[in-house]
Amino acid sequence: MIIKEALATIPITNPERAKVFYTQVMGFELDTLSDNKGMYWVKIANSRFLLFRSEVESKAEHTTLSFTVENIEKSLSTLESKGIQFYENKGKKIFDLDGSKSAWFKDTEGNNLEICQRP
Repeated sequence: MIIKEALATIPITNPERAKVFYTQVMGFELDTLSDNKGMYWVKIANSRFLLFRSEVESKAEHTTLSFTVENIEKSLSTLESKGIQFYENKGKKIFDLDGSKSAWFKDTEGNNLEICQRP
């Protein structure tokens, strides 16, 4: 078996709301795979993932998708200025995990997302 690519698929219940979130808030490019089926490619840099319409909200309690950023503090501030609310524990929003810094938030569809800065 030769694997050419691995892709994440993210459920969305409201395609219009999700399209606004991923393009205007997150700054990604969106290509329609099938508008009437609610399927969209989301692209940034050399990465992509698929949004697909689902009748039920995401039930995943884990991180669905992680985005590596250059400066987590600046990225967190930028996203907060766009209305994103980050998980907070004991006053902290950024957590150090053995040298990697991470912060988590939800998209408009209830999916858990992460921004991280790796050494």
